[in-house]
Amino acid sequence: MYCVRLGSGKPVVWLHGWGCDGSVFLPIAKRLPFMSNFLVDLNGFGQSEPPPAEGWSAEDYAKELHAFLLQNGLTSVTLVGHSFGCRVALALAANYPEDVSRMMFVAPAGLRPFSIKRWWRVRVHKLKKRFGTADSRYASADWAACPERMRTTFVKVVNDELSRFAVKVRCPVLIVNGSRDEATPLRQAKRLNRLIKGSQLVEIEGGHFAFFAMPRAFADAVKNFVE
Repeated sequence: MYCVRLGSGKPVVWLHGWGCDGSVFLPIAKRLPFMSNFLVDLNGFGQSEPPPAEGWSAEDYAKELHAFLLQNGLTSVTLVGHSFGCRVALALAANYPEDVSRMMFVAPAGLRPFSIKRWWRVRVHKLKKRFGTADSRYASADWAACPERMRTTFVKVVNDELSRFAVKVRCPVLIVNGSRDEATPLRQAKRLNRLIKGSQLVEIEGGHFAFFAMPRAFADAVKNFVE
């Protein structure tokens, strides 16, 4: 797993969203030189090798991240995740609680309410695929934008509802979500807040990448949370 390290001090591991890599956090990490910032490229993104052909789930990514932490002698780290990165963080904190001291989630993905309309649409699409009549125009735009080697992983990740991991988390968690976030709506963040005992939820103005437009405020929030 490729990683860029900046600064020295308490370890903070940054987990990016889908389609990004660790460099997305550079403007924030550069403002935190008194912390050891580990900006990882999760497998399949940036300079890290993609998962195997059969694809990975969030739990598989967490297993790989656990191995990375062991290799670098890291325990009890702070995790800062955005969107897809929060999926990995949830699985890590549930399966390897000794790895994590606290987590900050920005626009977390991983939970969604059941939708009969979505269920029916997916069922119909799968049946059409089986009989060779599926129209690719009706596939997910995110799936269509994936490199071929990442599509199996994408399907595994987005179809895995992670509430079973959320209820196992026992470390302090701060959840930040934009009021106009359409990718990960505020209602999902509120549900995650209810599932993770003792977690805190902060609503900010803006959409899915709102916090990234405020690198100084983002860095200050991380500093205050870690300290």
